[in-house]
Amino acid sequence: MRKPIRSSMFALVALVLAASLTLAGCGGGGNNGKSSGEGNSGGNTAATNNAKESEPKGERITLKVELFDRNNTPAGEPPITDNFMTQYVQKNFGDPNNIDVEFVTVPRAEEVDKLNVLMASGSAPDIVFTYNKPTVQNYVKSGGLTDLGPLIDQHGPNLKKVLEPSLPYGVFDGKQYTLPALRVIQAQTTTFIRKDWLDQLNLPLPETTEQFVDAMRAFKEKDPGKTGGKVIPYSYIDVFHMMPLVNSFWKWDEITDKDLYSVPRWLQPGSKEGYRLLNQMYNEGLIDPDFALSDDFSQAFAQQVVNSVAGAGTPNTNEPVYNGYYGNLKTNNPDAVLEAIDPFSTPDGKHPKPVYDPTGAYIMIPATSKNAEAAVKYLNWMADPNNILVLQNGEEGVSYEMSADGLPLQLNTPEAQNLLYNYYDYCIILNGKYISTEDPNKNIAANAFDPDFKDFTVKSIQVGTNDGYTLPRVDIAVDAEIKYAKILEDFEKEMLAKIVTAKADQFDKVYDQKVEEYMAMGGTAVMEGKQAAYDEFYKK
Repeated sequence: MRKPIRSSMFALVALVLAASLTLAGCGGGGNNGKSSGEGNSGGNTAATNNAKESEPKGERITLKVELFDRNNTPAGEPPITDNFMTQYVQKNFGDPNNIDVEFVTVPRAEEVDKLNVLMASGSAPDIVFTYNKPTVQNYVKSGGLTDLGPLIDQHGPNLKKVLEPSLPYGVFDGKQYTLPALRVIQAQTTTFIRKDWLDQLNLPLPETTEQFVDAMRAFKEKDPGKTGGKVIPYSYIDVFHMMPLVNSFWKWDEITDKDLYSVPRWLQPGSKEGYRLLNQMYNEGLIDPDFALSDDFSQAFAQQVVNSVAGAGTPNTNEPVYNGYYGNLKTNNPDAVLEAIDPFSTPDGKHPKPVYDPTGAYIMIPATSKNAEAAVKYLNWMADPNNILVLQNGEEGVSYEMSADGLPLQLNTPEAQNLLYNYYDYCIILNGKYISTEDPNKNIAANAFDPDFKDFTVKSIQVGTNDGYTLPRVDIAVDAEIKYAKILEDFEKEMLAKIVTAKADQFDKVYDQKVEEYMAMGGTAVMEGKQAAYDEFYKK
């Protein structure tokens, strides 16, 4: 039987705490980094020479690269396809290699649908990516991807070094069809709360699910933020970010590895009671009444935080810092304090929550691309530490300074925020700040890049990994999952909205009806297919 609380997560927490000590000793003003003008067109000296020797001859080529459009460009800033980052890429990779690098935008909220259209029409960029594994498996099955193995062997020494932990996850049918980005921090979500509101009410930080709900009731009734009745005690309500709360109701001793991999979340023992609590909170006015109207990746929650109407939320780990809205909140209200907490608890005091595999987006080169070699060279150039530093931190002296210990520390200035608001979309081989292939402590520490929020970041990572679990790895494609995954994912949004907003006396009826619809529209086929795949994969 599976042990849901994984010991590997405790090791990661230890690294985080060690990293916090490293950060505490950091000074400023070091000269260990390179400014934007000092990058090179390859990796180490040998890699640079090889790149020069293999520069495309004859006609200049155009390399097209997918880029997420998150619709969050700050007012007055240049477009995401022609800014500091894209200009750095062109100057330091494109021009030395006789390549025009063209960024092709895809709306983040519609990325799978848009990518499917581009792939089906043969007009996809030379480099594409997605977080959706069934989408990748579909492309593999249909012969739509380039085998990257030989190209990486020839042109990807930096990639092999940096992506060593994640590369095995990109092998399908025995071939390296994708380059999975390396996820530096495996935490998915972290709950935070307005500690200054708790202090006004003489309430402690919640340590259990019950205490958390009581705190939300106090926020609603007493309005410590003086919002004039506009307070939203708990916000950021969606299927993904509610899993820590729902997991606290699961009956873990009844869930095997096979169940965890194959059974839909809605059917896991205990899930219904977790969603019942959300329904209760909605009917008490404790959660965002308009949560169902928010699009994926909308800025509604960030605005609620900045405007001091949200009392708590469960966003992506450290999102308030790297998306800048904690800083904006402090600008509006210097006395505001967000505190990372781990409140959702099982009866035996555990805090189970999903954490990521060591992979981020699946990076692919379509079989239709005529520039596969140039694409791998570009990704290999990206994996050079000097280029990682710039693509993740911007321009030294403008958006960051190097500490005496060689860590980039983000400057808390409007210029820095406006330059870095989408940095993660340009260094696509990495999810999370990355400094060293040899010292994981430095990589953890680098993610506390803003010295003003160092403690918040460290604790955010700590509680986001505490008692974390990952799904069992099964690399056998499930035809039903390929067919129904997007349909079911979209339907889950409707399910959550209907279930959470149902009248209390209608909850059981609505929940059972929606689960029945989910299973009938493909959920049963996917579950049975995954059960068979699990049995086949682990019979070896």
